[in-house]
Amino acid sequence: MKPLIWAYVIIASVGFRAMAQPSLKFFTNQANAQLQAEFGFGVTNIPVYSASNSAAAYRASVHYVLQAAANAYDATTPATNFPSVFRPLFSWRSNTLFIVGYSCVTTDFYAQISGGFKALTDPTISSNDNVWGIPWVVGAKGQIPAFNEYCYATQAMVSRDLLFVRRIAANGQPDTNQPPLYTNQLFVMSVSNVFGAEAWNSSPSTFTNRMTLVFSNQISITITNNYNFGTNMTINTATNWSLDSWPGWNGYNSPRSFVIPSVTNIIPLPLSYWSESTAQLVSLDETNWFLASDLQQIGWPVHAWTLNITNNLMYALIDSGTGRVLDFVNLGAFGSALDFNQVLNELAGIPDVWTVAPAFDSPNSPKSIGVGFQIDLGITQSPNLFWNSLNGSSPCIQGASFADPYLAIAAFIQSCSWQASDPMVHYTIEDLTNPGFNQAVKSISMQSTAVPITLDNSICSLGEVNPDYNSGAVENESYNLTDNQFQIEFTGATDLPYQIWGSTNLTDWSQIGTAAQPSAGFFQFEEPATTNNSARFYQVRLP
Repeated sequence: MKPLIWAYVIIASVGFRAMAQPSLKFFTNQANAQLQAEFGFGVTNIPVYSASNSAAAYRASVHYVLQAAANAYDATTPATNFPSVFRPLFSWRSNTLFIVGYSCVTTDFYAQISGGFKALTDPTISSNDNVWGIPWVVGAKGQIPAFNEYCYATQAMVSRDLLFVRRIAANGQPDTNQPPLYTNQLFVMSVSNVFGAEAWNSSPSTFTNRMTLVFSNQISITITNNYNFGTNMTINTATNWSLDSWPGWNGYNSPRSFVIPSVTNIIPLPLSYWSESTAQLVSLDETNWFLASDLQQIGWPVHAWTLNITNNLMYALIDSGTGRVLDFVNLGAFGSALDFNQVLNELAGIPDVWTVAPAFDSPNSPKSIGVGFQIDLGITQSPNLFWNSLNGSSPCIQGASFADPYLAIAAFIQSCSWQASDPMVHYTIEDLTNPGFNQAVKSISMQSTAVPITLDNSICSLGEVNPDYNSGAVENESYNLTDNQFQIEFTGATDLPYQIWGSTNLTDWSQIGTAAQPSAGFFQFEEPATTNNSARFYQVRLP
């Protein structure tokens, strides 16, 4: 369970204590004290990137401390207020990028993002830039719909054609009385994708504000091998939705509580083959087939094909009446890499036409075991014509060239998903990553046609509750303060170890106990009342 402070309960001996400090000053002081205690740096020097030091990174554990500081301030303001939102400010120092402070975002959301976002590695990042992957800090305030999931599926179709080219006899005709002069290995592929995102109102109550949902994603898709080759496609998707209200989730069947702002289908690579002679992918269609320069091969190279997908995703929920930010997510430079050869080598088949050994990634590579199996299967399918064509005997296939009647072909689908296990915790990619279901490859060996590509329900849960959803959020808080003791009661996730922390100044905190669970999902904590402090503050935390 992530160490986020889910809810702040702030109690004073005379009731709730209003804080006189402005939000930014309160947030900065609180965050600075907690960061110093836990990490040894303050709110003006949070390291987020260094090319030479991987420890300089913005991690979820850092964000939890900043989130707790924002939550602490918002707990001192009326429940009807909008969340406090703090945007990081940046500076490069000695080749390391730091957060050097924060500014408030109020009704100026569109102005704050008008300059776009820069990559974390961009040396031109200056103070007021937005940086991919470094989130704003949004205070927890009421039950507001939140970003919930992003997923995609990639289907790759690959095949290996074997095309044999005959010698030309003295009369200028193809010589069918000799074995072929060239055996050409032609690697054909196509790639298609579908992407989807989702937000969710996990509260049982309808959220009645008029809202604008802003979503954008910059998708970069590259297909590379070891010859400095790469296709590079960038797709920008964006949408703005206006919502008059957002229905709540009733706990079992509330499809309208899920909003899916984007489902995008793209074909980054139409049917193409790798041209050994030109070192590029060449599109295949009815009028464009294999180049003549690729039909004189003398080696059997197996190239290192990798499909890389990178996403830069922004999601915001804006109150239409005031322009105030209700939720904001900035997930940068995340995605997946798919090694084609690794997947193909794991395909089960007898014989296995995708066995690579002893071939390697070089133009003069020897023939792979898989190619040998493919030729044997072709002979099995056509024991007379194909076998005779290979040996230069009759009867045989006529013409200047002939193909192996067995086509080595495979289709496989990779599904990837990043999901919130708690609607309140969704601001960093770590919050959304679960190795148990984050990525999976479903392989279909030796398929002759592609299967329809969909968002795999076992990986992606758009329109449904995420499989590991367990909020742990504190709800239904009530408290009682007498001359002798303080008592708090609340509901939460059954059997979670809710810790109670106390402070007299909102800076120095210590754990004072763990809440008891008299019944499933119902928690209580009691502490003798103190009289030597003007105020006493409490937090409910998960370890």
